[in-house]
Amino acid sequence: MKLRTKILLISCLAVLTAILFSEVMILGTTARNLKNETELKGYQNFYELINEMNPALSDVNGHEMKKTWMEYFFKTRKQGNERYDYTICFYQDVQNDGETKTVEIYNHTELTWDDLSKLDYGTYNAGFAKSEMIREGHSYTVFAYEGPSGFFIYQIVDMDGVFLKIKQLALYMAILTAGVLTVTIGILYFLLKRMLWPLQELNETTKKLAEGAYDQRVPVRRKDEIGELEESFNKMAEAIQKSRDQLETSEKQKTLFMGNLTHELKTPMTAISGYAQTLLTVRLDPEDETEALHYIYEECMRLERLSKKMMKLLELDQDLEIVLKDTPVRVLFEASEKACTTILREKDIRLEWNENGEHYPMDLDLMTDVMINLIDNAAKASQSGSRILLKSYEQCIEVQDFGRGIPEEEKEKILEPFYMIDKSRSRKNGGAGLGLALTSIILKYHHVDLKIESTVGEGTRMILQFDYKTLNT
Repeated sequence: MKLRTKILLISCLAVLTAILFSEVMILGTTARNLKNETELKGYQNFYELINEMNPALSDVNGHEMKKTWMEYFFKTRKQGNERYDYTICFYQDVQNDGETKTVEIYNHTELTWDDLSKLDYGTYNAGFAKSEMIREGHSYTVFAYEGPSGFFIYQIVDMDGVFLKIKQLALYMAILTAGVLTVTIGILYFLLKRMLWPLQELNETTKKLAEGAYDQRVPVRRKDEIGELEESFNKMAEAIQKSRDQLETSEKQKTLFMGNLTHELKTPMTAISGYAQTLLTVRLDPEDETEALHYIYEECMRLERLSKKMMKLLELDQDLEIVLKDTPVRVLFEASEKACTTILREKDIRLEWNENGEHYPMDLDLMTDVMINLIDNAAKASQSGSRILLKSYEQCIEVQDFGRGIPEEEKEKILEPFYMIDKSRSRKNGGAGLGLALTSIILKYHHVDLKIESTVGEGTRMILQFDYKTLNT
């Protein structure tokens, strides 16, 4: 079942339920009011009759005279007044033997004393009782009054007119309900067709997107929830297209990455193989032999460093979850200084650092790798006897050197794997262009931005900007 049909059925059911509930309430209230009004009118007539009868009857003496007077009273009231057609009067006469004889004084109905006396009466008003009676499919309300001297008077109120009016009202309401439902269905069908058309358009666009047409978008024409859905769909489609483009780019980068890796491995392997072959085939003096072995050792160590960085780079590129712990900057600086002692001593470079009690969320080991890479690059770019500054301030960590600097056009490229500004000098210093690429990935997991400020011939500032939201989580 389509969504439009479901909404239409549910809406019609809700409207019908509301109408029926209202009609039941109206019919119930109307029926109660009509019944009370009819009964009250009958009671008022009966009450007037009794009030007119009692004073006159009290002036008549003797049972026979009272019966005669009552017959006369009702006959004179009957003339030209149909309301007394449903008034009944009985008289209970006590015989000499003690038995009671019921005498009919006035009765223009087929009801008998037994019919009326056996009804279940309830008190209606002082001196008056009321009961309900159904006879031959007709409904009546019976008012009873026990008068003085053994007279019993009944007033029959026909309620069929009330129920007829209620049936007519119910019929009118049923016709009105059918009309309202017809109009409601027509309006809802038109509105739903117009409102849900964007969903059908969205469905068709989704099918095209699933078939590979990633450039498909839906026009946003509205500002309601459907419009928000269309905007979300377009954002999702853009994200899918972007992800697809990134995957393609990633595949190309991996191909280039493997090519560069092969090239980087080939150089030291060729040198190692050449020196090893020389040592095996040529007799060298001890000094040359030591130099060859030292070179083989250095190249092996460079291969080891390269493989470790490669493994770290590949490991971090697998979207691993890392736990960030609130860590004082002092601990990070001390760990970095200790790890870089050998590098700094070899080039006679001083490492100076300053912090003011700052602490940031980080993985200490990974962030230490970042600092080591930045300090190592700064040392390679600096002259002997120079210095490197570490600073912490306003959600930032800064590594500053006073070396040769980075050309403006090279700032973005140095974060790419295997990219080196001066390849001959970098290889001479044991580099392979992986340090900053590894740093960039680690910083991404820490939600830290890397800003590079550099002037050729004056030095470079590597600024790590921590995300404010991350600091407050």
